[in-house]
Amino acid sequence: MSAADFRRVQPAFQALRPSTVRRIGIEAEERLLPAMVTQDPAPLASAAWQMAIAFRSIGDLMEAEGGDHEALAVIGEDVADRLLTALEEVHRHVGRRVPAEKLAKRTFERFGARVETGQAAIGAATVEVVLPEGELAATVHVGQERPDAPVQIRGDVTAGQLDGTAHLGVLAALSSLAEALTPYLSESAARPL
Repeated sequence: MSAADFRRVQPAFQALRPSTVRRIGIEAEERLLPAMVTQDPAPLASAAWQMAIAFRSIGDLMEAEGGDHEALAVIGEDVADRLLTALEEVHRHVGRRVPAEKLAKRTFERFGARVETGQAAIGAATVEVVLPEGELAATVHVGQERPDAPVQIRGDVTAGQLDGTAHLGVLAALSSLAEALTPYLSESAARPL
């Protein structure tokens, strides 16, 4: 494709408008609704549904930019919750269909690629999980011990290997944690592996 062809195909920049984003969400919801009218929607249908609602909420978030911190926080949390739920549904879909060992091998390769490209990665973590009633907590250590082994758990839990869905969920959480903490890390404070 020549530069002239690219200019003809490439639209001119326009700032994104809240109404445009919201309309995408509403149209997606209308098309996805029939797949959601069931007791147990398919994981990918649920993921798409959550993303459609997230589009609508992103439009709301864009309109709330005026300085109302409470509205920004509430709408921002809604967008993040919707996207997290969509991610969990994708994990559920993939985790049921791909053997945990295959997922583990890919995870280990991605871990190495992240480190090679200058991104931080978390190889293992010890976390305190507060149980649903809020009165009890459990200390859990999670980590991938071998390249072909799914995430292992031990601590105040039934130790063992996670299934594919849980493996993907734990690794997504660890990746998010690595991304959030990277700006606060310094090489001078780090230790060798």
